[in-house]
Amino acid sequence: MLFLRACDQSDIPNAAQMLCRVYADAPYNEKWPLERAEKRITSYLSGTNSKGYALIIDTQIVGYLFGRIIVAAKCSNFYVDEIFVHPNYQRKGCGSMALEALHDELKKDCINKIELHALREDASFYEKNGFSKSSYVNMEKKL
Repeated sequence: MLFLRACDQSDIPNAAQMLCRVYADAPYNEKWPLERAEKRITSYLSGTNSKGYALIIDTQIVGYLFGRIIVAAKCSNFYVDEIFVHPNYQRKGCGSMALEALHDELKKDCINKIELHALREDASFYEKNGFSKSSYVNMEKKL
């Protein structure tokens, strides 16, 4: 059984190390300097409506989830900025359990919707977990 524990500043070093480990593997194949990973995690925890969670099985941290509450006209939504699971625990249901636990946690705060963006390769995972493609298009501009 996986449960969520709210993150604080003391989680930054471990979360950053795990981020470096996860992103080193496919499909990302990115070599993250630890200092930049720490800055990324710190930024996730720094906002007024930011929330971070350690994903825990028994007493072992197996991943992290970071996001923020977005206040809208009629309700509030939660935007997932990042979710990652240690490679030793991937493809064992941890990501799905984390999303289910997040759903339960957010319902306590009257959050109506979870939003995120995903790599095309990951879309089927999120669809399997009840997400659907929205009417929004993810766009970017290279600088």
